Order: sequence, then C-alpha cells, then structure tokens
Amino acid sequence: MSRPKLARPALLLVVAAGALPIAGCSHAVYARAGATVQVALTEYRLRPNRVAAVAGTITLVARNFGRLTHNLVVSNGAQKLGSTPPIPPGGSATLKVTLRPGTYEMASTMLSDQDLGQFGTLLVKR
Repeated sequence: MSRPKLARPALLLVVAAGALPIAGCSHAVYARAGATVQVALTEYRLRPNRVAAVAGTITLVARNFGRLTHNLVVSNGAQKLGSTPPIPPGGSATLKVTLRPGTYEMASTMLSDQDLGQFGTLLVKR
C-alpha cells in the first residue's frame, strides 16, 4: 500500500511547521543587507541573542516584553554606534545602524541590565 503524496505547497508547510520549534531554540537570526530584525527585550534577556548580518544598513526593531524600562544599544567596544531611547513596558523603538564587517555588541544599558545578562552579539560579514 503506498502513502498518498502531498502537493508541494502542503509538503513545504509541513516541513516549515516542524522546523519552527527547532529554529526557536537556537536564538540566532541571519539577516540580509537592508533587513529588519525584531529584537525582544525582557528582564535580563535579549532575543535573538545572536544576529549575523551582511555589512550595510540593518534595522533593529526592539520591543519591550518586560516589566521594566529597557533600551537597545549597538556598540563596538567602548564606542556606541546607535541607541534607542528608553522603551517602557509594552513599547517598541526602531534603531537603524550602518555597520562594516566586524563583531558588535547589542545590549540594554539601563541600570544593571547588561551586567545581569541582557546582551547579545551582532556579527557583520561582507
């Protein structure tokens, strides 16, 4: 007895639905040049905590899902390259930065957020 064949769109939907739980575990996002990346801020967590992007302009949309006010800062060591204003609980802000290849840090710098783990890495490639 043979199994029924799924139409190509239905098969892709089944594969994609199965991959979603796995993809959510890695906390890494890969972005093309000019892409917009959604960043979730909560108490002492930043998700995704790893973003790989192509050099150029990247737009980060930060949404605060926490109970405290947070912000999002992109820096290269001590040099701050861009920052959102403070984002109240339930709020969001957009940060657009133009980056060369390198490794950058994303973090909330409100009070002790960064020291308590609210940071991530932004890897920019050519």
